[in-house]
Amino acid sequence: MPKIIVPIDFSITSADALRFGCYLSDQTGYELEAVHVYDGYDGENPQYVIKKGSARIQARVHEMLEKFVRVHAPRRSPAGMPPEEDEVRPIRTREVIGSAIQQLVLQSQRDDVALIVMGGVGTGQSSTVTPVFGSVARAVALRASCPVLLIPQLAGVPDIYRAAVAFDGVETLTEISERIAFLREALMPQMAFTHVMFRDPVQEEVMELDLMEAMFLDAFPGYEADFRFLPPGDVNDRILEYAEEEDVDLLIVGRYPRNFFTQMLAGSGVAGLISSSGVPVLVVPLAVAEA
Repeated sequence: MPKIIVPIDFSITSADALRFGCYLSDQTGYELEAVHVYDGYDGENPQYVIKKGSARIQARVHEMLEKFVRVHAPRRSPAGMPPEEDEVRPIRTREVIGSAIQQLVLQSQRDDVALIVMGGVGTGQSSTVTPVFGSVARAVALRASCPVLLIPQLAGVPDIYRAAVAFDGVETLTEISERIAFLREALMPQMAFTHVMFRDPVQEEVMELDLMEAMFLDAFPGYEADFRFLPPGDVNDRILEYAEEEDVDLLIVGRYPRNFFTQMLAGSGVAGLISSSGVPVLVVPLAVAEA
């Protein structure tokens, strides 16, 4: 069965991510898995006293993770059942020793993982047990093989009523639409496809003709959606301004395949956008070549 992974760093934002992951699990029917990546120590014992990754440390970290999940995961109420008979939610927990970025990217490559939900940039809790989560979230979003949903600091558990897909070409838009179908069908938000117009009028005309062809010949997208064409300018600024003005609850962006070094230099691309967004961002890895 497909799985939704929620990385846990014991911060308030990861608690919000866990609650939202529970909601998505209920809506999609996907299994939920809470994962904590740590350095092999529990932060309470001197490293020279207890061996890294020992059974005692593993047991303590497992207990911490299980307790965090019990406290922050809402109980599930079956239809027609009184609140006092809520079901205990089945959530699998997993503790992994290693680099948070490397291990979460590896988790994203599993065939059964459909989505990672985590706190966004600058939202984590730093300690000897867990790294600064914001930097991890950014790196995972730029390298993961599955979509990554980032929840901003203090956003709580977001209600997704309006979603906007930012696109620069028809192939990009159709691929994103296919990759997010399970979420769209589960959440049923009002959809908008948002494009910042190219400065080159010829390039813009070609893109719009391709879009019309997809709509009339291929019946794209096959569901109700608005198209919004924004004036030329800085893409990040235009998209973020639109999201704020239109009260967008979820911003969806595609990430082109690049090497990690190039991604870290791309401050004006997806990396810059996820650092500045005040609304949840869903980063979708793309197979298509960059336009």
